[in-house]
Amino acid sequence: MKRSSKGFTLIELMIVVAIIGILAAIAIPNFLRYQLRSKFAELKTNVEAIYKSEESLRQSERVLCPSAATGVYAGWTGAVPAGTATAQKIVWQPSDFVLASAIDWSVQGATYGQYYTSVGNAPATGASCTTPALGLGLSLSIGAISDIDGDSTKSQVCAWQPQLSSAGTVVGTTPNCPGGGDTTVCGGATQPGTIGNGQVTNCSSDNIF
Repeated sequence: MKRSSKGFTLIELMIVVAIIGILAAIAIPNFLRYQLRSKFAELKTNVEAIYKSEESLRQSERVLCPSAATGVYAGWTGAVPAGTATAQKIVWQPSDFVLASAIDWSVQGATYGQYYTSVGNAPATGASCTTPALGLGLSLSIGAISDIDGDSTKSQVCAWQPQLSSAGTVVGTTPNCPGGGDTTVCGGATQPGTIGNGQVTNCSSDNIF
């Protein structure tokens, strides 16, 4: 009795390989994009944490330095952590922890983002501290930048909190979102009318999203 041969033909194997190649060409770029989105989510999470720390500070009677005003927001000069935003995490230095801990905010390890705070509407007295170096004010903006995709475009997240009167109207000026990254989606570094007070939003048009 003649035994019939079983198996795949060369054409069938080539078809399978082609299908796998097409699926990989679709799936791998999406997977890499999802990875970048996951890393970038750190910025929103940390900006939300900074905002909560700042609000807690403003509503307390904590004195940040001798003769400093209370019931205000605190803004530090420069980025925390210091350095340059790249596709790699930035390791925090002792000076970074000092500035962050001034508002009772801290992180563990390193971060993809660099974080900025800026204040406006300075109080009549006690408007700054020298140790640590902080500005104090009644309006606040928070910015965070990163370059996790390494394309030299600094993606940016922003949040604004203006000073409000008892009638709910804005008093004075709210500082621009600090950081110097891409804020084209928000129409620039000033708070757009479509973004609520304290609302953390991605202002970048970077194509990783």
